[in-house]
Amino acid sequence: MSYLHAPRLVFTGDFLSDVSTVNNDTAHYNNATFQPNFQEPGQGATNGWWNPEGGAVFDFQNCSVRQLFLPDGSTQTSQSEDIIIGQAVVGAEGRPTGKMVDLDPDAQMYSALWCVQLRICDAKGNLLFKGDINTTSFRDIQMRQTDGGKSNGQPLGATWTSVITNVEWGKVAEQSAFLKTLRATTQSNTLAINMNPFGYYYNHNDGRFSLGRIIGSIGPYFEGEPLTFAPARRLYGINYTPSARGTYFSTSNFLVEPDSKRVSVDFGSSFPVADSIGTISYKQDLRLAVSKVPQTGVASRQTPTFYISPNDFTEIGALDYQSDPNWLNQTGGIVSFNDLPDATISALDNNQLILVTPSTSLPGQYAIIAREAIDGLVARADNFILRLDYGQSVDVDFYTYQWGKPLANTGITATLQPPTPDTPVGPQNPISELYGNNFPVDGLSFNGQVSSNPQGKAQIRLTGNAIYSPRVYIDGQIYSIDYQTANTDPAFGPEQVVVHLRDYFEEIANPVWDDISEMMIQYSNLYPIMSKYVVNLADPLALAEKKNILIFAFSRGMNDTMHMPVTRDLSTAKRNTILNWLNNPQVAPKPVVRAEARETKAVNPVAPGTPLTDRQTRYREAVKAKNGSFPGFSASDDLFENL
Repeated sequence: MSYLHAPRLVFTGDFLSDVSTVNNDTAHYNNATFQPNFQEPGQGATNGWWNPEGGAVFDFQNCSVRQLFLPDGSTQTSQSEDIIIGQAVVGAEGRPTGKMVDLDPDAQMYSALWCVQLRICDAKGNLLFKGDINTTSFRDIQMRQTDGGKSNGQPLGATWTSVITNVEWGKVAEQSAFLKTLRATTQSNTLAINMNPFGYYYNHNDGRFSLGRIIGSIGPYFEGEPLTFAPARRLYGINYTPSARGTYFSTSNFLVEPDSKRVSVDFGSSFPVADSIGTISYKQDLRLAVSKVPQTGVASRQTPTFYISPNDFTEIGALDYQSDPNWLNQTGGIVSFNDLPDATISALDNNQLILVTPSTSLPGQYAIIAREAIDGLVARADNFILRLDYGQSVDVDFYTYQWGKPLANTGITATLQPPTPDTPVGPQNPISELYGNNFPVDGLSFNGQVSSNPQGKAQIRLTGNAIYSPRVYIDGQIYSIDYQTANTDPAFGPEQVVVHLRDYFEEIANPVWDDISEMMIQYSNLYPIMSKYVVNLADPLALAEKKNILIFAFSRGMNDTMHMPVTRDLSTAKRNTILNWLNNPQVAPKPVVRAEARETKAVNPVAPGTPLTDRQTRYREAVKAKNGSFPGFSASDDLFENL
């Protein structure tokens, strides 16, 4: 994605993320131990945390275009220069807003945007352009706030990178020279977009509850490029900051354009901010440079800083950010140096970019704040967050680059992370036993060794195999796959592909309530906003009464904003079973199956002849103790179904 190329625009403002927090707590998925107070707001594990009635809504708030960057290297910031400057960036009109949801309670660092539309309109509401943002998940999560998030509760920031498709250009777009140039430059009527959210508020008392700051950049898209990350070179922070318990400037994309003699670095995702709205109080003298000698160091508590002599680098220029506390919001944190000397551009062909500051303890030396990876290597997966059903296969696309150019014949190794342990009930885990991830290890099949083609691209096919409730009361399993090249910089690798593999389940053509009750009760527990304001998902009579609207919601496609459930965590077979019930609601109990027949009955999620695991048996007994029986069987039955 080419959001760093010209022409590009920068917008800033707020985003609304009305996430539900009941479903953030893994223990809340256990129907047998769920209590009503888990749906109440609070600060501890025995309630619904800080926003239990969230509806997963995402939207743009108070966003506007702040700056344009043109192909000649100039910038524009006044509406007198172009009509689009100062105009509102908003979400969809005439339909529900987009959604922001996690992959899973065990994978909350990959929050994804679904069904988000972006529009830019003038003050009269006339459309300049609009388009749909492809589903994309958090990447490059890093420390942002120097106040540690005291005001808002969340000091970290992240990045969403994607493409805008189905672009429609309004009539007034013809009045914008910038938009005409952007439209002529981009390909496939698609645009590249990068958004950096930070400063999110958990605090109910400030007036910014459920709001955060967002910085966005939109530029041209070029065919054949990845969709969820920029095919750019990258800076990595290596200066350890005790107050941040790590590094600022942790990851920053940059682009070298030899024809334009230009270097552009995006600090919009990494520049440290003083507060939740992006005020800059940082005071260091920061300079970009090209190192003349290889840099391999990485920060730690023991070695927090690495130094370099000015004889060992060629300076590009200083970051002019200190004169304006609002610099980040105005510029998006993207710094461009134009008309660089030929020698500097040539040096960048095969030497590392570094970010340095004059040392206060070693006169004449410079501390290295961030550096490029060894040999300028970048290897990243594109579709790195996946949802799989049993028997489903997906090709994961990998791209390899060296010094910003596609790198052919590069081996990529992918390895499943080892299983993580279960956590028994105890003082630090008071509600329910929690179950680990990455097992059974045969849940996924894939070739762990591939090599990039002449375009620097490689593919690994992942296939989901049958798994039978390894986490007992949470559908499916989370698998994390490490990947790297043989020469990946050990300081910054590996990265991960993360998969939610759903449980094996056979669709039931004519289900009764017992077949879907555990699923619907769990949704009622986890999404109280539905049961309080729409329909009680745990009440079959109420569901039958509202079946038409529920059939509509459950039958929507994954990329439809009306899709139900918003967490996309049901397999096709389970969702179809729910739809089958809604089309013919049967509330009567499931007929009792004779013991001898039950021995050979194929049950879900346990396959015929598969013994119950200890954890499944414990869960069954807990449900019986609470409800008097397990759905579909009496309290004396030995088998169970429909976890």
